[in-house]
Amino acid sequence: MFHAARRNGLEFLLEVIPSKVAPVDDDTTPRIIQRFYNLDVWPDWWKLEPFKTGAAWQKSVDAFESNDMHTRGIVVLGLDAPEKDLAASFALTAKQPLVRGFAVGRTIFGPAARDWLSGRIGDDEAVTRMADTYTRLCRIWDEARLGLKEEVVA
Repeated sequence: MFHAARRNGLEFLLEVIPSKVAPVDDDTTPRIIQRFYNLDVWPDWWKLEPFKTGAAWQKSVDAFESNDMHTRGIVVLGLDAPEKDLAASFALTAKQPLVRGFAVGRTIFGPAARDWLSGRIGDDEAVTRMADTYTRLCRIWDEARLGLKEEVVA
């Protein structure tokens, strides 16, 4: 897929979610990142599950920087996490300059979709709830980034 994307002038995003298949530690994702580079796969974008430690982030960033200074960035997954878990993740993630944003679709639409599909809420309520959730998550993300900028200035 990587080579087909290159031949067609397309950007390539690679999603890595090791926690869905085995226990993970601070070295798991950096090893996977290195493995792809060793296989001559050079994603423009990476979609990674949120890490729980700064060490995991640092090791992953080191893997990117030692292999590919042209990586366009990282998008962090939500994996259907509750908002409070995402807030903690965003606080850690916002410190990473390669992270460009988040992809948390199920967190945004999951609860509203379940209620809508079961008939507990109507169309308008579902749309309102999803919009409200997305707005809150954007605010949490922006505040995490802003907190980082204030920390750097101070």
